Amino acid sequence: MFIETPFNYTGSKFKLLEQILPEMDYTKPYFVDLFCGGGSVYTNVVDKFDNIIVNDIITDLIGIHQCLLASDNIISETKSLCKNLKTSQEEFLKIRDDYNLNPTPSKLWSLMLSCNSNLIRFNQSGKFNQTWGRRTFNKSTDKKVDLFINYIRNYSTKIKFSSKNFNDIEVTENTFYYIDPPYGYVKENDGNIGKNQISEAGYNNFYYKEDDLNLYEYCKNIDKIGSSFMISGVLTHGGKKSWILDKLISDGFRFKELEFDYNKINKTKSDKKTMEIVIMNY
Repeated sequence: MFIETPFNYTGSKFKLLEQILPEMDYTKPYFVDLFCGGGSVYTNVVDKFDNIIVNDIITDLIGIHQCLLASDNIISETKSLCKNLKTSQEEFLKIRDDYNLNPTPSKLWSLMLSCNSNLIRFNQSGKFNQTWGRRTFNKSTDKKVDLFINYIRNYSTKIKFSSKNFNDIEVTENTFYYIDPPYGYVKENDGNIGKNQISEAGYNNFYYKEDDLNLYEYCKNIDKIGSSFMISGVLTHGGKKSWILDKLISDGFRFKELEFDYNKINKTKSDKKTMEIVIMNY
């Protein structure tokens, strides 16, 4: 049984854990979840490592994880904020405006629980701009929260939270890095990195072409010092190919395709296959 974190998140790997976790390297004592997002991965391997770093560039997203580990305060705060959000678009927009002026983890969590499709989205200025979804903190959320905190709080002493650009997380020995970045940039016909990402997501506004180039070097540095990495992502989508994933494969790192039917969730059908993979250096 896998532990589900108590909020939906774009790109969550929860439904792929059964395929991903058996492929991980558990020989290292230290673990880094470099782009933690909704936290499904670190939550379900926390018992396998001595120390864990959980990182994401979205500060208030890390704040939600951190607050849930520490106390029940964020739960009561978020419930209070969500009180009228299922029925009142005006109240939703009020909290969204308030969050963009004075952001807090509880405000972000309330917006994530009540916005359209529960999908987090920011504009180019870093402002939350997802629309109202007629949703709220419900019984299902309560159940997920209880399961999550009753499990994860057993491991609070071994988890350290961080909100940095991935490049500011030190590459260290004896460490396993799980890397699930935003959608990478397209590989052009000449083999070079393109100017557009392979697909769109609400958190992609925090990830740039330079980041893809730096992440490639980051993976190479992990390999160089003898630590290990697993990077997951979409290799092909809509006839386009990811530059960074294709380059790592061409360097000789092994990969495995993950089984997931994207046609069931894509609004537009296409005979151009979406392929999600994991790449490993071990």
